[in-house]
Amino acid sequence: MSSNRLLGCAVAALLGAASATAAPPLPDGALRVQRVEFIDRQGFEKPMVAATMMVPVGWQQEAAVEWNVRQRCTRPHALRLRARAPDGSAAIELVPGEGWGRTSQGAPVSDCPQGTWRDTREYLAAWVQRNRPGARWLDYRLRPDKSQPEQQQNFPGGGAFSHRVESGQALIAYSEGGRELRETLVANVAFTQSRLVMVGLAAGQNQVLQTLQGQSLGVLAWRAPAGTLDMRQFDAVWDTLRPGPEWQARIDKANAEMAADNQRTQAEIGRINAATQRETTAHIALRGQIRAQTQRDVAAIRNNTYQAGQASNDRMHTDAVRTVREVQGYRDPRGGGVVELSHHYRHAWQLRDGSYVLTDNPGFNPGRDVGMAGEEMVRTR
Repeated sequence: MSSNRLLGCAVAALLGAASATAAPPLPDGALRVQRVEFIDRQGFEKPMVAATMMVPVGWQQEAAVEWNVRQRCTRPHALRLRARAPDGSAAIELVPGEGWGRTSQGAPVSDCPQGTWRDTREYLAAWVQRNRPGARWLDYRLRPDKSQPEQQQNFPGGGAFSHRVESGQALIAYSEGGRELRETLVANVAFTQSRLVMVGLAAGQNQVLQTLQGQSLGVLAWRAPAGTLDMRQFDAVWDTLRPGPEWQARIDKANAEMAADNQRTQAEIGRINAATQRETTAHIALRGQIRAQTQRDVAAIRNNTYQAGQASNDRMHTDAVRTVREVQGYRDPRGGGVVELSHHYRHAWQLRDGSYVLTDNPGFNPGRDVGMAGEEMVRTR
């Protein structure tokens, strides 16, 4: 064999060895992520970044904003995400939320479908039955770190209104393609309850109308082969779901205009109620007018529901955005801005390709451990 050919083989062998060791697996417990943008192409006059979220590097992903302006029971906009590991063994999914309602008299609540789920556990159990048929329910826990406490308001005459956001996390198991999987799912659900006392024509004939409304702000799920699902990494990804500032400002403006319109409607309802109280008993006794009065009172309660719950609903997305997020700000080594990453890890690095590595290992070296240059990020607060 010629010397040139020997030299070529030697170089090829060295290059092969280098490529084989250039990108070894991450250290145990470390997580490498990249940013995904949810682009809203329908809601406004130009495309906008509606939200961002971190997903593992190398995963195939599709992110979108879906609009349904005819939707009255939930928000007209929703986020959807599908991200899948290269080998298909693991996946992250964010699906839009849904709304439901019921009254103590069996009447519908606006155009909401009938539903009886009283808490997030009941909602997630029903969601699993509909979307993961045959799955086994393994565990459930409340997430008070993502919930919002109940706010209650009482009205004269025995009426009341309350609103809360409850977050919960479930763990299920099922088989797919001959592989045993584990999947964790979280949902933030806004619950609104109201009580309206309707004065009858005679003593003892008062009627009480109770209304329950629920609104899921999305379901976020991560599935992986049994024994590999990392709850800490799931929280690290969940924590990074946040709205785009410009998009959120436009949404907030639209909501403020809607709230102002609701206030004008409430003022008119109050004027009508005052006039109605001055009318004669015979006039009030007409069934059609009693029914119309009931509808106006229910509308007033729904307006209170909107004003008390809209701000918290639009702060959350999984479905929710602007929940209490466990994130830490880091200085972007390239652009100088601030990047929010999970605070469950002690160290964060930005690699040359723009992705991020989260780790607890103080001796992590990106060139040695992942075969790519990087810079450790500095916390901003």
